[in-house]
Amino acid sequence: MARITVTIHGEQHTFPITERGLTIGRQLDNEIVLNHAIVSRKHARIELRGRRAWIIDLNSRNGVTVNRLRVKEEQLNDGDVIGVGPFELVYEDRAAQSVVLDDNRYFPVASESQVVAAHELQLLPSDLQAFYQISMRVNQALDYRELLDLVMEEIIRLVPAQRGFLLLRKGDELVPRVIYPPGLGDVAIAGSIVRKAIERGEAVLTHDARIEFAGSKSIIAANIRSAICAPLMTQGGAIGVILLDSPGREQFSVRDRDIVVAIANLAAVAIERARLTEELRIQGQVRQNLERFLSPNVAQALARYVAQHGKLWEAQEQIVTVLFADVKGFTSLSERLSPREVQDLLNEYLHEMTDVIFRYNGTVDKYIGDGIMAVFGAPRLPEDPLDEQHAVRAVAAAVEMQQAQQRLVSRLDPDKVFTIRIGVNTGPAFTGFFGTRHRLEYTAIGDTVNTASRLESAAEPGTVFIGEDTARLVSSEFELQEMGELQLKGKQQRVRAFKVLGTRPKPGGLQTIAYTSS
Repeated sequence: MARITVTIHGEQHTFPITERGLTIGRQLDNEIVLNHAIVSRKHARIELRGRRAWIIDLNSRNGVTVNRLRVKEEQLNDGDVIGVGPFELVYEDRAAQSVVLDDNRYFPVASESQVVAAHELQLLPSDLQAFYQISMRVNQALDYRELLDLVMEEIIRLVPAQRGFLLLRKGDELVPRVIYPPGLGDVAIAGSIVRKAIERGEAVLTHDARIEFAGSKSIIAANIRSAICAPLMTQGGAIGVILLDSPGREQFSVRDRDIVVAIANLAAVAIERARLTEELRIQGQVRQNLERFLSPNVAQALARYVAQHGKLWEAQEQIVTVLFADVKGFTSLSERLSPREVQDLLNEYLHEMTDVIFRYNGTVDKYIGDGIMAVFGAPRLPEDPLDEQHAVRAVAAAVEMQQAQQRLVSRLDPDKVFTIRIGVNTGPAFTGFFGTRHRLEYTAIGDTVNTASRLESAAEPGTVFIGEDTARLVSSEFELQEMGELQLKGKQQRVRAFKVLGTRPKPGGLQTIAYTSS
């Protein structure tokens, strides 16, 4: 059973998601009451569909977001942040109850632990038959939550216990994923037993220590519990534990322990496989979307980040270099050619330009007809160092784009020849992922972007014009010609512009002129 956590008036509240679901809104009859002016009376609903939770916007006035992206209806994943007005509701795909590791809740009993090898399991022929059937069912489970529930159901069926717990590691935390029987209150389990199982990778079985009790035996006996705890072991260590307990002494046998160990060994492999499959699926989807506009290496890094953290990072202001490229006279070119010829020519041109941008680790922000907007220096993962070379790479890409265009037109018929102009500008911009859950685009916005576009419009055909800040950052690498202060369209203040002539000669080497401007 999953749950929602939200902070209201500085106090954290947790709401289990039951079969009834949860309604969210300003009105007092909602399960989650968020009293704020921009929250609608009936704002949203969370409902279970099978083992999956969904958020539905109930035609609210200000909408619902999931991880800062607006949605109408969306399946929730562990760690998703739902935005309702000023409130952030965190979805946790876990048991609704909290589990406390506390030996003081029950009178401690002695325990013994050991690594139980497969050939040491004390199982009856009937146990092996049941184990084979469980193995078939576990391997056929496609849904991750269904798999966890199935494992606990089969263990409780073969080893009856008053309570059962399946806990999985999430960072340094042990998260309860299945609690049997399910409930709403917090529960306490023996912490020493769980820690021994997960730290040593050993199965634990409690037994009667025959301790002399000083207090009332009847009271003490009521607080004694027997337990079995088996680690979920993979090659990388324990990924979690399965714990069974019941009131009283010596409630479980060695055979019971071995049944739990056998199923735990099987379950650990299946759980890890299901988790990796889900992670790869998410990475594949994210990477496929990102590779439309990011270089493959950047897209791969972003996909890993999303798989690890479950969401994209927030938009941020940072210093970037923006490039605009445009075909001069494309409208007249389109009038001379058939639609199919225009499409083929445009596709070939965009392909050549995109390859160059990706080679210099640029991000294709968007295609605007025959135009291209690219960003250098973003996106940058939160843990990545600052990119101090994005201006140099952007200008180098612009120069190479002019070279690639000249090679392209040299292969074309005379009536298909065209030129391009490029503008490049460096400065602060607000960068991030914008859009909806189903149509997400990475972009940069701000005056830096507008100025780059205006520099492209002012550039002569076949040239690269750059702004003053870009020129300052690349002057040691490129030969520049100052074009004076230009009055760019839409800009109140004049902008100092420079034309890129080529690369500067290296010490002791020959000068390389990157391209011939028209």
